[in-house]
Amino acid sequence: MGQDTNITVTVDTETINELNKKSKVEFKDDRNDPIAVIGRPEDFESVVDKNQKITWTAVAKNGVTPVFIESVKRESGSEIMQEISRGNSHNTYRAKIKNKDFAPPDDTEDYIITIGLNGYEGITGENQYGAIVFVGKQVAYIDNYQNNVWKRLPDAPFEIDGFSGNNSFGIIAYGGSQLAFITKDDTSWTSMVAPPFEIEGLAGDKFNGPIIYSGTQVAALSSSTQTNWITLPPAPFQIDGITATSTNDPLIYSGTQVAYYNNTANAWSILTAAPFTIEGISCNYGSGPVIYAGSKVARMDIAQNTWQTVADAPVLIEGIAGDSGKGPIIFSASSVYYLVTYHPTPLWTKLNDEPLDPKTFVIDPRLRANPK
Repeated sequence: MGQDTNITVTVDTETINELNKKSKVEFKDDRNDPIAVIGRPEDFESVVDKNQKITWTAVAKNGVTPVFIESVKRESGSEIMQEISRGNSHNTYRAKIKNKDFAPPDDTEDYIITIGLNGYEGITGENQYGAIVFVGKQVAYIDNYQNNVWKRLPDAPFEIDGFSGNNSFGIIAYGGSQLAFITKDDTSWTSMVAPPFEIEGLAGDKFNGPIIYSGTQVAALSSSTQTNWITLPPAPFQIDGITATSTNDPLIYSGTQVAYYNNTANAWSILTAAPFTIEGISCNYGSGPVIYAGSKVARMDIAQNTWQTVADAPVLIEGIAGDSGKGPIIFSASSVYYLVTYHPTPLWTKLNDEPLDPKTFVIDPRLRANPK
């Protein structure tokens, strides 16, 4: 009988910087594995059991400063983890260990954990209208790639957990059970009606209204000023992420599974499986989704129901926006790139760094699967 693995990540938030980060982050688990040697977190190895759970909890050494876990991602080695997602609070992340027999000594998985001190970070927008980014409560946008100048929006009324939208139709954001919207011409955020369940993610924009999910539940508002939530049929699987511009075209994913909501049939339809385990998705059914994992990017030809790979991004991607037709926008830490063209040679172009400091640090320990 296996057991869960719980890892505590202690961060010296007062003195950490990019140069000394390895000596300012300590890993310890509840499996009696050796504590990471200070300065060498890549040597920290946690034992995990098949079909069990693993949870990371980040805490500040001073016991006061908030520490956010932005993401946990596979880097290399065996694929031991699946269903990687945020936990129930800003400082936790979790995953499930695959239900298969492992054989030492080769079944180890190197992974990357990204720790942030200034709040969650995210991206939205469309390639033709420009990128929008957030860190914590702060939001910035760029609406002219030629000028390449970032502009600020008023701070959100809460710490943002996620947002969606674009410069043309406005954005919506959520933090805990709060929802609010804004456009680039507004001087303040407008609060929205409370959601019918705890939000795990959202899509949509200010004009068309939000679409939210939790587990297999999906609900929407027909506009951001409406107060009556519309309940969609339960999803065919536990949702890892959602993208849409309105209730007519949402797409959801889990692992390599992708499904879209057919408004006419009032039912979900499964699309061709993605070419890799999806870490993020953008756009809608009509324009075709784009997905990523690590540095890999793929887009769907909706007419053919087929996936086409795109040239790898120049960074490990933390978030994606845009669509299959006009191309994606991506970010990693403070760097934002957009795809200029697919043909004849895909060209990723870097924008000026976003003006919001995410203060994120990437650390790379590993897991070892228990052969028992």
